[in-house]
Amino acid sequence: MKKKFIIGLMAILLLPLQVFAASIDLSKYNTTNLEETLKAEGIKADLSNYKENDNQVVIYLFRGQGCAHCEEFLEYVGNTLIGKFNNNIKLVSFETWNDSNNKKLLNTVATFLGDEAGGVPYIVIGDKSFLGYASSINSEIEAAVTALANSKNRYDVFEEINKAEKKGTSSNTVAVVLWNVAITAVGVGIVILHNNATKNEIMEELSKKSSKK
Repeated sequence: MKKKFIIGLMAILLLPLQVFAASIDLSKYNTTNLEETLKAEGIKADLSNYKENDNQVVIYLFRGQGCAHCEEFLEYVGNTLIGKFNNNIKLVSFETWNDSNNKKLLNTVATFLGDEAGGVPYIVIGDKSFLGYASSINSEIEAAVTALANSKNRYDVFEEINKAEKKGTSSNTVAVVLWNVAITAVGVGIVILHNNATKNEIMEELSKKSSKK
């Protein structure tokens, strides 16, 4: 009985205490660019001179299809912001009302940036985030775009999340190794104590039998 208990205890203690966080691969999410998003919402904008490229400032937008404030923000981006920054803006949009994966991603990003995940629109520009939209924050949005455009090392929230998860995974791996080493040592000690106790029990039993004789 004791032997079974010890084996069971060892099996539990040696389970790795580690949960690896999965990195975020945006190609696995449903996203739309500026032109596609404007079209989906029925918003008209002159994009005849607009073309996406890798040097543009990225605006991440979490939205809901038909969300009035999301539409207001998109109107502002398509008809005002693009012109102010000479087409130097790229939009990556995540529809969350009909896409559960995008909704989970919204929660992940908001938590990482220290925000309470709430409704939409949720706008991320570099390390700046905006919960909701009203024309009164246009100057803040433009300031965030300007800061990111002038930055030598542009902050990208998804790259930062993946870096943090990679660092955390590395730390967890070391912790798990140390945990297993420590628990193995404890387990060996338990086995030794058990064996010694068993030997003592045998010696006592033999002594009792000898005394009876």
